[in-house]
Amino acid sequence: MTSTKRISMLLLCMLVAVTCVFAAGQRGGQAGTFPARDITLIVPWPAGGSSDLIGRLLVADMERTLGVRIPVVNTPGAAGTVGMNDALLRPHDGHTLIANATPHSHGVNGMAPWAPRDWAYLAAFYVPGIIAVRADSPFRTIEDLVRAIAANPDTITGGTAGIGSSGFVNMEVLISAIPELRGYRHIAYAGGAPAVLATLAGEVDFTPQLANEMIDHLRAGTLRALATLTEEDLRLDGVPYVIPTIARAFPQTVGVLPRGDAFGLMFPAGVPMETQRVLEAAYLQAMQSDAAKDFASRVGVIPWGLNLEESAALRDRDASRIGWILYDAGVAPNSPTQFGIPRI
Repeated sequence: MTSTKRISMLLLCMLVAVTCVFAAGQRGGQAGTFPARDITLIVPWPAGGSSDLIGRLLVADMERTLGVRIPVVNTPGAAGTVGMNDALLRPHDGHTLIANATPHSHGVNGMAPWAPRDWAYLAAFYVPGIIAVRADSPFRTIEDLVRAIAANPDTITGGTAGIGSSGFVNMEVLISAIPELRGYRHIAYAGGAPAVLATLAGEVDFTPQLANEMIDHLRAGTLRALATLTEEDLRLDGVPYVIPTIARAFPQTVGVLPRGDAFGLMFPAGVPMETQRVLEAAYLQAMQSDAAKDFASRVGVIPWGLNLEESAALRDRDASRIGWILYDAGVAPNSPTQFGIPRI
């Protein structure tokens, strides 16, 4: 082989080697992009509640967008705190999501050491609160229920998903406007769906849980809504009557309405922003799906689809509004100032 040919072969080998190194580098860069593997969705409540239904709806569409599986793990306990703590202990890389309501009062209620701002949040659907009783209940109106609670302290029972849950917070906020409600006896269950079932079974006298957790029973007539915690009367598809706003009977509640909660996805705020944006984009696309629109109509919720910044503003507003109501009422043991929550 001539020296010219040897040089040519050497140059060709060098070119192949450089190309291989460059290709390997490209593959390495792609492997470092998000998502690098399957994502886990933790639902910190039992199956069938608001968080579970909404979380499963969203990730079913996000799986197609992101090209990975998103298995759902129900990890109930301590009003959602067990599952949320689990997510905080895992790497903050976006591969662990939480399906839950607005993270506003865990700290002030003494249930967790973290602050609301420790979570990035995506508020998907707003779910109004409803006060409902079993169909054969002697309480025919919200006035009947309030009078009974005032006349029989600690005997009229209300079932919620536990301290810090939407139903519990609904009652505490209402108590700030209707002091007579303070005499109800709170019974905690493992989730919104179990609290509704307990009302149907006669274990408790009423439930202040959320619309989508009880709408099938309202449609079937086995539950009867006494009042909605929205600012105006509420009409739900398939429910043969308009549910009156509680403000009709108790105008002083106007200042604390609406009461319900926004449900969606969250993850630790320490997740890199570029990863947060990938998750946000997939979530926003899921909110545009026919499945999301059909879900809203079917279960009586309001589609919001807020982005990261809008959801953060909602989180901070509710953390202040609800945190200070709970603390001022003596229900929450910790001051919101401990968690950097101003009074607004």
